[in-house]
Amino acid sequence: MNLETSVREIQKGILQWYPFSEDVKCLYIGEETDAVYEMLTDPENDRIRGLFVRCIKPEELGDFAPQEEYDYIISIASLEKLENIADVLRVLAEKLAPKGHMLLGFNNRFGARYFFGDQDPYTGNIMDGIEDYRRAYSKSEDRFVGRCYDKASLVSMLTAAGLKQQNYSVFPDLSNMQVLIREDYKSNEDFSIRILPTFNNPSTVFLEEEYVYNSLQQNAMLHAMANAYVFDCTRRETEVDTSDILQVTSSMGRDREDAFFTMIRKRESSSHADEKRGEEETVMVEKLPAYAEGEKRIEKMLEIAEHLRSRGVPVIDMELQEKSLVMPYIDAPTAQAYLTKLLEEDENHFLEKMDEFIALVKRAGADCAGGESGEMPGYPDLVPLNCFYEQGHFLFFDQEFETTEYPQELAVYRAIYAMRTVIEKCDGTVTLPMLYQRYLGTDDVAKWQDLEWEFISKLRNEKAMAPYFSKVRHDFGKVYSNRQRMNFSAEEYMERFVNIFKGLEDKKVVVFGSGRFAKQFMQMYGGDYEVVAVVDNCVDVQGEDFYGVKISSPEILKQLEAGSYRVIICIKNFLSVKKQLEDMGVTDFGIFDPAQRYMRERFRRGKETALGSGLAESGTPIDKEAPKKYHVGYIAGVFDLFHVGHLEKFKLAKEQCDYLIVGLVTDEGVVRYKKTTPFVPFEERKTMLEACRYVDEVVKIPPNFGGTREAWKMYGFDVQFSGSDYEDDPGWLADKAFLEEHGSKMVFFPYSEATSSSKLKELINRKLL
Repeated sequence: MNLETSVREIQKGILQWYPFSEDVKCLYIGEETDAVYEMLTDPENDRIRGLFVRCIKPEELGDFAPQEEYDYIISIASLEKLENIADVLRVLAEKLAPKGHMLLGFNNRFGARYFFGDQDPYTGNIMDGIEDYRRAYSKSEDRFVGRCYDKASLVSMLTAAGLKQQNYSVFPDLSNMQVLIREDYKSNEDFSIRILPTFNNPSTVFLEEEYVYNSLQQNAMLHAMANAYVFDCTRRETEVDTSDILQVTSSMGRDREDAFFTMIRKRESSSHADEKRGEEETVMVEKLPAYAEGEKRIEKMLEIAEHLRSRGVPVIDMELQEKSLVMPYIDAPTAQAYLTKLLEEDENHFLEKMDEFIALVKRAGADCAGGESGEMPGYPDLVPLNCFYEQGHFLFFDQEFETTEYPQELAVYRAIYAMRTVIEKCDGTVTLPMLYQRYLGTDDVAKWQDLEWEFISKLRNEKAMAPYFSKVRHDFGKVYSNRQRMNFSAEEYMERFVNIFKGLEDKKVVVFGSGRFAKQFMQMYGGDYEVVAVVDNCVDVQGEDFYGVKISSPEILKQLEAGSYRVIICIKNFLSVKKQLEDMGVTDFGIFDPAQRYMRERFRRGKETALGSGLAESGTPIDKEAPKKYHVGYIAGVFDLFHVGHLEKFKLAKEQCDYLIVGLVTDEGVVRYKKTTPFVPFEERKTMLEACRYVDEVVKIPPNFGGTREAWKMYGFDVQFSGSDYEDDPGWLADKAFLEEHGSKMVFFPYSEATSSSKLKELINRKLL
């Protein structure tokens, strides 16, 4: 599927799960181009058969007076665009058949997303809905374009129209439903892991919504602050069977064979699986393929369950009923929730149970024959989120994958990494490196990080969906920046977060911290300034080498001459360190923000200034050329075995920009991301590029922070050049959109068919054989 089709499939998920009757009449309120309308009228959609659909635009409802009644009346957010919504609902209620259903989707003006900084979908401003639009539509000349309503107002209008309602809360969005919960049901899901929030404008968001869901549920606020609702309405005077569905979890963003709806249903059941448990369940779980292509997957799940049981790994009982997989509902916490609570209460007990869990995960991949290749299959989804802790035992569910592509150690790594949030929160003796060492025999997990991302990104279609996700998902760095701006005055924010390199010409740098933020700082900016010390309060890391500098205690600051240095705090939760420095009398410090755009001062002071002044670096005048299309250009690559194709790219780039920066991938980066070893070492490649007349500067690409966005933050280029072989790559298209949003460009050059480093390597290898 292409990107547009994939996005439309996700949008269909809001109602694709619904058990529609066959051979009935439906009125759809919206546009014929809507994804939901396409779903309702798709002849190949075997979930919906014989639905006779009429479409009417919202603005046409004023003149709508048909004589016929409809079995289904459907609207997803379109009624919000009408000012007289209460009157329209009364008219629609009259056109609903006696046993008909009206399925209405609405955005909630009190949705969590709006309290966390998201913009209103109609006005484009933050907080408008929360204020009930008192500023947005306060003047007579203001043009109404739509509005969100709160739950109480919606219930009141629906009741006044003579409709009974069964209300479902939607997360995170009507256009990207991932979880849907009936208002009278309390889920035991860990939503911080299950839901990936989406936003109208992620750039204004200042809080990570997913980490608030669980607290909202514990405090009975989840439904009131749901981002949207779906109301299943029936006529008040008639008795109509309501849906037995309590919760729906959707994975419509996956490929068709991997897309499912997992539904918790409350109904009588007498299945074989129930009998084995010795009781008749009133609540059961159904895993339903979203498409026909997924039917083979659920058959495979039954095979996987048997394979795991044969290895001593407990898996929930399941059976195939028609086209879905049915299993009993387990009223027990997930292993994720159970282990999280244990770690908060008793570290020793946590380690005992973690040992037990990991032993089961490892057992799944031990002593078993693989496929034709003879490799042992792995089960990468044996993670705490897909496991219950019931009556003192772990019980796995939702095991969809059995593959020789990933070793079983990947599941071990994923199980450990799933505990990262609570480990950071507890800040005790249990750490991620300790668990990695305990269960994987090493704390160097770069390999497993890459494999985990490969597995997850394939499953979620991250690469193909990158342009879409970049527009609707929050960027953690941006969220961090937005939040810090709220904690400081404008003047202090500029001083502490933005101008951290200002006035550093005659000062040295002390980096405070040795974690992820500090690594990013050192890789991106450490080479531009003299870092005389790295300090950290953690005694365990003191004395270790950190990018060529020994980590010391902050007490070393007392030995440095005041005014000769600046401390750059590279810690996410920096407030305690800020106070510590102030108590020590250190006032010259900045706070590194990974999402901030820090133009490299050395570059601005050096060659670019000389170029802009009309002087060569030697100070001699240079001939004035006609203005070029761009000022600063950037091109990145490995440039191994430098050849004419590379030269042509640099020539074309230099013809379009005044100053050309070449980002060069390190040897480490080539091994990690290209899965090969360069013929020519980094320093030699760098020397050759610097000798090229078209290249003004060669810079090392940080191994872990080498993407387009990080490069733009460092160099502030006006254009990035790339080969046309990436022109249709979704990841590059997402980066192209990012640059355009920030006033820069991405230009693709024709790919050189005649010569490439890969072809040269192949020829060399042949000669050597």
